[in-house]
Amino acid sequence: MVRTGDRFEARPVTGDEVTIGRDPTCELVIDDDAISRRHARLRFGAAVTIEDLDSRNGTLVAGRRLEAHRPVPLELDQPIAIGDVQLFVDRARPAPTATATDTGDGLIVRDPAMRQLHAALAIVAMSPLRVLLLGETGVGKDVCARALHARSRRADRPLLELNCAALPESTLEAELFGYERGAFTGATAAKPGLLEAADGGTVFLDEVGELSLGTQAKLLRVLERGEVLRLGSLAPTTIDVRVVSATNRDLRALVAAGAFRSDLYFRLNGTTITIPPLRERVEDIEPLARRFAAGMAAQLGRPAPDLAPAAVEALRGYAWPGNLRELKNTIERAVVMTAGRPLAVADLELAGPFTPPTATPAPTERAAAPDGAGLWSEVEVLERARIVDALHASAGNQSAAARRLGIGRATLIKRIEHYGLSRPKKPRGA
Repeated sequence: MVRTGDRFEARPVTGDEVTIGRDPTCELVIDDDAISRRHARLRFGAAVTIEDLDSRNGTLVAGRRLEAHRPVPLELDQPIAIGDVQLFVDRARPAPTATATDTGDGLIVRDPAMRQLHAALAIVAMSPLRVLLLGETGVGKDVCARALHARSRRADRPLLELNCAALPESTLEAELFGYERGAFTGATAAKPGLLEAADGGTVFLDEVGELSLGTQAKLLRVLERGEVLRLGSLAPTTIDVRVVSATNRDLRALVAAGAFRSDLYFRLNGTTITIPPLRERVEDIEPLARRFAAGMAAQLGRPAPDLAPAAVEALRGYAWPGNLRELKNTIERAVVMTAGRPLAVADLELAGPFTPPTATPAPTERAAAPDGAGLWSEVEVLERARIVDALHASAGNQSAAARRLGIGRATLIKRIEHYGLSRPKKPRGA
């Protein structure tokens, strides 16, 4: 599994020996200027070993730099850092097929986008990394958090969840950190918080972007020290928890605006997994709808209803602004009202066509385009805007911009030329 920026890519390899680098002859080719042409070598036998091939920027395993030409054993859940790319090695496992859609941990993986996400979850789950889940409201971030816990080495320990937007600050801190007797009015007995109660397990913090700056500072202290201090206590308690957090907000923008602590952001963001909206994984819609229909029918004591072909097409053609949550509500309502017969289009009561909002380009370079730009696809327009944003955010540094975009520098230069953008120049004296 290759992680570049916020993007994961499954890269199957075969054979007993795999060389990693930029050279096209390598078994695992990674296009990144920070990686040497022949950077490192993996060997697969009774044990897995990794060897740095005297690379320019070195190879790190679990944060420890390797000596050149000294193979070392590699645990399958240890992150490998080469250049600006992170690698995870895992044993091959059967890939989900078009008919085997239910993974057993709550995820549907028929669509290619979800197959890749599920592969990333499987790798990251076995690592000690904290995980930040990103995605629109209703995409199933909570389902992914539970899947992460279920596949981790902490699966036999508690998974406790807290919605950071659901409680006022004082109540949220009492729930998260716990309190001693007499810490506040009504605290008639001591109570451990979620972080303490989940010791050895996982805490899932949903809507983490809604935390106040004061609560952020206290959470940061827990993550830095591995200790939690109950409200009203002077004696911290040592804990061992994995924190999985989720948000539908742009935390980097919140950091830039001073609304979210940058140090907490980097502590939470051991690795990022972005969950695609339902409209981008159309192949998942029908199996999800059938699962929701069967679940509601079971509650009503009825057999699961069928879906008429026209109803399936209507479901696939709708853009689902509310994602899984809206699909679930739609199907469950239809099952209740149809009394067991197959679901038809009229039973779905879809709200009509929906066009997801797109960002309007500012009247700057991103709005300008070379002749013939009217022929560009919407995807190209959005990609061009992202490249311009990354270049501006990186002060024209192409390598830094490429890392932000999760692509190699050579690829970025090709895209700059494709869109007719001016190549940024370094300021004098830089």
